[in-house]
Amino acid sequence: MTGIFPLLKKELMEQLRTYKLLIVGVIFLFFGITTPLTLKYLPEIIELAGGSGFEIAIPPPTGVQSLLEYAGTVGQIGVLLAVLMAMGSIANERKNGTAVITLSKPVSRAAFVNAKIIGTTLTFLASLFAASLFCYGYTVWLIGDADLFAFVGQNILIALFLVFCLAVTLLFSSVFRSSLAAGGISLGLLIGQAGLSAIPRIGDFFPGKLLSWGNSMLMGESNSYWVALIITVISILTCLYFSQRFLSHRDI
Repeated sequence: MTGIFPLLKKELMEQLRTYKLLIVGVIFLFFGITTPLTLKYLPEIIELAGGSGFEIAIPPPTGVQSLLEYAGTVGQIGVLLAVLMAMGSIANERKNGTAVITLSKPVSRAAFVNAKIIGTTLTFLASLFAASLFCYGYTVWLIGDADLFAFVGQNILIALFLVFCLAVTLLFSSVFRSSLAAGGISLGLLIGQAGLSAIPRIGDFFPGKLLSWGNSMLMGESNSYWVALIITVISILTCLYFSQRFLSHRDI
């Protein structure tokens, strides 16, 4: 992969210059902080909204409940963010001509694609780490303890699923010159696989099952979906491979 390090440096600077790191970080942090706060003070919020004399019995939240709520939100919002952040990564550079300039230098197309996925992945990993840290800290402080190791495992699975979403979007960004087309098709496919993941037995083979596996870990259940994990890794590598092939066999 000739030229991977200069391209990666360029991509990381681009993440900062276009505020992608800031945007993803702020959104993830928002849910990481507000989820345990909302669960803790939900009875007071409802009471204030309902006025005097309004009462509703809500069982006290648990640490596991807080972390599950956070993981569910990040898993859903993360898909949308992954598509939005990656759909123009290659398509926009092909459209405005910067891809031609970059690839005219002594760099390989593999390095070009891999720098994109690594740079964007680092943005999501940093944001997810910070948000998870705040969520766990606030959960333990305000609500109650939860299994830290299970939460770490859950976040690793969420991160892998989001990398899959990035890889799929990057693939279609290399196919189309329109970022909207790349984003629309990617989002449609990701929503479709989410629906298939909910089907018994069949869903055990889809990447979306990683999110269910993370929830099971947090709840202390023994469910595991190793086949889904292997298929997810293979899918990521396949998307990256074909992204490079499309760029090699098409006019930039």
